[in-house]
Amino acid sequence: MPRNLESLGHTMDSAILSATSGLLGSLVGGLSTFAASWFTTRSQYRAQTLVQQAVGREALYAEFVAEAAGRLADAWSHEAVGPEVVAGLWSTVARMRLTSSRAVVNEAEAVVRNVIEAYAAPNRTFNDLRQRAQAQAREFHDPLREFGEACRAELLAVRDSSVASTAKRSGSRRNAPVI
Repeated sequence: MPRNLESLGHTMDSAILSATSGLLGSLVGGLSTFAASWFTTRSQYRAQTLVQQAVGREALYAEFVAEAAGRLADAWSHEAVGPEVVAGLWSTVARMRLTSSRAVVNEAEAVVRNVIEAYAAPNRTFNDLRQRAQAQAREFHDPLREFGEACRAELLAVRDSSVASTAKRSGSRRNAPVI
């Protein structure tokens, strides 16, 4: 049995062999470069999307805190004229339901209930607030504390997800972005 192509009557030109090898090598190198670039871009896009989501949520939470604090201060010395006084809060809670965790939404709903109760309570003076704060000096109840803590936990989870995504791409946490 013949062991080489020449004995079968087939000859291979060395120029064709070199050109084919070069072409296949270039093809493999180009495909691996493309794949690496695609994976890197995909990871960067995911990390960027997570950062943008966190920024959007943070702005929404800040809007809610500002509105709720204003309503709580107003409720301290005024009665509600109608349900429109909490319309802005309910609108913000509804937007939170689209992107936020159940824990954040639950705490936001609790804040709205506190605002409604504050409007239903008898009017008080600033002196009443001062006396209450002094009486509860060590354990002053911040009506927005639990909401803020739920928001912080969620934003940290989004941040950790972004860092993990970036670290996975780079192979270490050393180059991960900080949100």
